[in-house]
Amino acid sequence: MLYTLFPMVECNVVNKSVKQEQNTTWNKITKEESIEEIEIFTGIQEDDAKNLLKGIHEKISSLQDKAKVTAVAVTLAFSMVGGISSYILNLKDKLYANVWITAILVFFVIASCFYLIVSGYYSLLTLNSRPKYDFSPKDYAYLSNLSTDEEKKKEKLLMIGTQYKMTTFQNIILNNYVDCSNNNLRNALISLGVFFSLICLSFTITTNYSNQLEQQSNILTEQTELIKNLQEEINILQEESKNIQKNLSDLDKSSKDVNAEINSEIQKLNLLLEISLSDDKNKN
Repeated sequence: MLYTLFPMVECNVVNKSVKQEQNTTWNKITKEESIEEIEIFTGIQEDDAKNLLKGIHEKISSLQDKAKVTAVAVTLAFSMVGGISSYILNLKDKLYANVWITAILVFFVIASCFYLIVSGYYSLLTLNSRPKYDFSPKDYAYLSNLSTDEEKKKEKLLMIGTQYKMTTFQNIILNNYVDCSNNNLRNALISLGVFFSLICLSFTITTNYSNQLEQQSNILTEQTELIKNLQEEINILQEESKNIQKNLSDLDKSSKDVNAEINSEIQKLNLLLEISLSDDKNKN
């Protein structure tokens, strides 16, 4: 998991071991110690040995071509990140404003840039690599000083074997650089994929949230209108109630006046009746 997230760690660990073996082998060569992988070249034809050496040199060119492709991809990815970031900034008001989503977006943008930078760095290491163990004028001068053709052939084959062996170490290191560069580019693209997915999710959440706000606003408007209508109805009922109370009050007052008038007439009739009864009694 660690090497997946940080391919450069594995690359550096492996290359450190390869470089140690490379230095150990070179020390043995300088001390003229016998090395089986080099000695075996004395038993093959010179043309075959040259073909092997040519193949190992072509491997360097092939690795550098892969590094060029990766470098171009890194450049395009950086341009894409810059363009998308600029576009997103112009649409920031339409994105879902959430602390966690914002933090995750920033994290994956930084992770993408980090992986792209590391990928470009290891691509440049591969592109800047040059053959380190080619024949030198000193080597050819040494061959010319040998007395017999057999000795010259043997020493030349040993020189080819030495160059083949040491260049193999170099190719392993370069191959690890290329793998590291590609793995970092892969992680950068994955980070960008997660970033774009979160952006799409943010747009979706914002759209749903806006729709919910619009629905709530419509409901609130309808409720406000309903309350306003109810208030108007209540005011009308209150006015009608006041009119009814006024009419009842007037009716009650009129009823009291009628009752007073009736009572007055009754009293008058009672008085006349008493007078009439008193007259009849006096006559008798």
